[in-house]
Amino acid sequence: MVSLKSFFQKYLFAITVFIGWIITVYSLYFIKYKMFGGAIEVLLLYVIIFPPIIAITDFLAKPKENENKTKKKIGLVLDVIAVCILTWAFFISPYAVGLYAISTIALILILLSRFPRLQAKLKNKANQKERSVFVLSIFAILIIVPLVFTSAAGIKTIRNTQILLENTHYTDTAYVDIINNKAALAIVFEGKTTVTDGTQDDLGFYLFKASKDNKEYAIAVNILGGDIVGEVLLEGNPYIHYYLR
Repeated sequence: MVSLKSFFQKYLFAITVFIGWIITVYSLYFIKYKMFGGAIEVLLLYVIIFPPIIAITDFLAKPKENENKTKKKIGLVLDVIAVCILTWAFFISPYAVGLYAISTIALILILLSRFPRLQAKLKNKANQKERSVFVLSIFAILIIVPLVFTSAAGIKTIRNTQILLENTHYTDTAYVDIINNKAALAIVFEGKTTVTDGTQDDLGFYLFKASKDNKEYAIAVNILGGDIVGEVLLEGNPYIHYYLR
């Protein structure tokens, strides 16, 4: 009969991938939807399909004795192409948080390719501890990078915004939804906003309802920076109920 210890030793890598995957999926779901209301992209879909990709890659992988110059040149070309694609993606969408996680992982893989012995060690299925640590580091990057980036970029969480409103003398604050852009914001708030042409709305605006002076208001807050950009009474507003339904 196989003991529990020998079982874990034999299947350490598979167990690590599974447990790390569960924790990562939950963490990214919490970050994306509970912390930011779905405003940021954290590669959740890609992480969900990550384990089968690892399994297939691991199953098809064959040990290679040597790497010839042609393959090294191909690897270099692919590195350059990857850098160009990521640079273009950052230019198009600088607040796509998932891109920064991809960049970090890509950088690690590029650096890893410069150390063939370590790379060979990670490819060896017998080195389960080293392979487990590597996979866990990838999972950790997927979780840590969005948190670091959003903090550095001034992207406010729903909770941060709620505290801001409470400090501005609103009570009974409740998150409602996200208004995607300035055009929709102008319609909902009937043009009574402080948004200017220079206001960034890459991520949209948090919509809250709250009370002040015994009246109910809808408040819009820019997700980038946390500025209150709109306030309107709920009563009599024909547009706000689309978000409140």
